[in-house]
Amino acid sequence: MGKMECTSLVLLAALLGCGDDDAREMGTFTQTGLTGISGVTGDEGGDDDSTSGGFDDGGTGLKLDVEAMSAGDEGGPDGCESLVDEADVGPKPQDIIVVVDNSGSMSAEADFVQQQMNSFSVQIGAANIDSHIVLISAYPTSDAGVCIDPPLGSGGCPAEDNNAPDFVHIGASVGSNDALQQIISHYPEYSQYLRQTAVTHIVVVTDDNSDLGAPEFISQMAGLSPHLSEFKFHGIIAPEDLIQACLNGTTCCGLAADQGTVYQQLIATTGGVEGNLCEQQFQPIFQAVAQQVIGGATLSCSWEVPEPPAGEEFDKDEVNIEFDDGQGGTLQIGRVDDPSLCGGVADGWYYDDPNAPSVITVCPQTCTKIQGFAQAEISIIFGCATIPAG
Repeated sequence: MGKMECTSLVLLAALLGCGDDDAREMGTFTQTGLTGISGVTGDEGGDDDSTSGGFDDGGTGLKLDVEAMSAGDEGGPDGCESLVDEADVGPKPQDIIVVVDNSGSMSAEADFVQQQMNSFSVQIGAANIDSHIVLISAYPTSDAGVCIDPPLGSGGCPAEDNNAPDFVHIGASVGSNDALQQIISHYPEYSQYLRQTAVTHIVVVTDDNSDLGAPEFISQMAGLSPHLSEFKFHGIIAPEDLIQACLNGTTCCGLAADQGTVYQQLIATTGGVEGNLCEQQFQPIFQAVAQQVIGGATLSCSWEVPEPPAGEEFDKDEVNIEFDDGQGGTLQIGRVDDPSLCGGVADGWYYDDPNAPSVITVCPQTCTKIQGFAQAEISIIFGCATIPAG
């Protein structure tokens, strides 16, 4: 294999508002030489040198479709050849893990979840949110199971509803107290559908408590993958002590097995939504979770590092990022070796793993700056010596 010698593969991304109807449309693939990010030269107006479909989100957020690439024109920055892949950037992707307790006392609740899942996903999709939903639950052929009809499911109920990658059903029987353990133990089965650049949400529906404590669960999630060290936890649970509920004559006295104290800790720690299972009103709870998913979907500030073209090798020290504010101003963003160094620079970007990078992320202050411009553009240029942040 040969090393990329100042041959740039450039991702040119127009950062649009979260609610834009065109925020997830595919762009066009163009060969061009760059004289600077605000002065693109080459073909204009989409003539014969452009081919459609050069952008491929692959279900993982921004990603260069390197299979479609060929050598570009001379004349880019520092004499680099360049290939430009133009795409509109929508809100940050959202991955949602839903776990349903399948114990015998949960049959009515399983039906409620089954009824609400489609409206939940449709509401998220209507906001142009790229979401993947993983359901961990038995099927209704055994236990108090769940099967999801189209459009979210595939149409094979009651025994099959997988519709990957948007919806994946892990057909496991979830007990009264092991919902959190099920998330950990079945991770190898659904991990390929979680994106490193996505926000992760977890929704547990149960009338009982967890045997695994909140701190232990948080630690084990981080051990699965670094990007899972942060997540939003939501629960439809029993919110009160059952003895007290019976003394007070509230509905939890007859409907719940135990107060979901572990889940309440996770909700409080991560800022999620707590729903009262005892009220048996699931629609407003799923709606509240959907609104938090939508409200938390800021524009993406992370991009996956693409595979290099055939015959080339990726050099982690030959990557640069440039920013165009859409108003005639441009900014070269330098790299910092660690996110902890972001505070010492005006703008910067970093790798998720300096030794084996797979994701590029801009520093928080730069992310904020990018989202402050309605028509900003980001170019990620591969093949020229990396400029350090100053």
